[in-house]
Amino acid sequence: MRTAPFLAFLAASLVFEPRSAAAADPNRGERFDRAAAPAVTKAVQRAPTTEGGSLAWGESYLLSALAEMLATGGDPRHAAQFVAVADRVLLSRDDRHGLRDEVRGQVMPAWGSTRYSKGKRFAWAVHTGMLAMPFAHFAGAIGKFPALRDRFGTDATRLLQAAEESIAAFDADYLEGPGTGEGHLVCPYLGKPLPLNMQNAIARAWIAIDDATGSTAHRERVERLARFLKNRMRTSPEGAAVWSYWPPLSGEDKTFEDISHASINVDFLVLCHERGIVFDRTDLAAVETTLLRQVLLADDKVGDRVGPNVKFNTYADAVLRWGRLARHRPAVRERLLAFLDSPAAQNSPQLPLGLALLTGPAMEKP
Repeated sequence: MRTAPFLAFLAASLVFEPRSAAAADPNRGERFDRAAAPAVTKAVQRAPTTEGGSLAWGESYLLSALAEMLATGGDPRHAAQFVAVADRVLLSRDDRHGLRDEVRGQVMPAWGSTRYSKGKRFAWAVHTGMLAMPFAHFAGAIGKFPALRDRFGTDATRLLQAAEESIAAFDADYLEGPGTGEGHLVCPYLGKPLPLNMQNAIARAWIAIDDATGSTAHRERVERLARFLKNRMRTSPEGAAVWSYWPPLSGEDKTFEDISHASINVDFLVLCHERGIVFDRTDLAAVETTLLRQVLLADDKVGDRVGPNVKFNTYADAVLRWGRLARHRPAVRERLLAFLDSPAAQNSPQLPLGLALLTGPAMEKP
């Protein structure tokens, strides 16, 4: 590990000269670095953990933020920060400790947990998807910049390999169907299909791996999971897209997913749209209506679910993770930029990811 040299590098990097992604918007770039630097320092000092859930719902947001900023601007400091955090996260993977998945009966190259499975060790697809996706995204970002390839190419290769082997460990959980052109993931522990966000955490990693390798190895599976999601989305009277946390394989469902888990589905949906997979501009417009008319009603009034709301502010800062939608919907971008100044955003550990997504270029398709 290179923790001590990295911390010295980090201290030096706090003298910030706007460039790359930050140069287009120095204030937001500087704000990103101010928010990310202490989070990176904390993450690299953290001891390895055997509870992958804490990493998936914590460090994964920081890794995603650094990878997003790196892909946008190619700043080597963000690459160095990413490698330092990723190395610590990789030390916590189950196979690094010989920890056996008690349901599958084998050691998984994944991040397991005992917290969500009644004390049994089990590797949840969602936790591994949340962590492997930014690993692969980092590798793809490094490939865009020749100067970064020279310095971080070896790191990109090994982190991409870690992502590939981690995600491949869940291949047996994938099934085609039930509808024509659909696919989904099942859970050996639960004995039934996974909730939408858990499936799409793996699907986002498939996208990132294909982007980094320049292949279409996972394209069909991504398309099938995208179709599975789209076929279970409904349209509200206001024209908003709504869906449930755990829809049945067939039949109607009238419940609504919380906005935090929904952020994974929204991000997956936008990633698919950018690659011409299943979702079109009409779908993006419907999700915009969801956010602006049903969820983000005011900075201090953020609905808890993707539907008519009676409870508010339980997950207010989760709207920061809807930021990829802003690259295609100007009204969303304007609203989320304003939300950055709210107390909910300023006090959130997800602020770096929100800033990174909003620093990326507008990508409205013609």
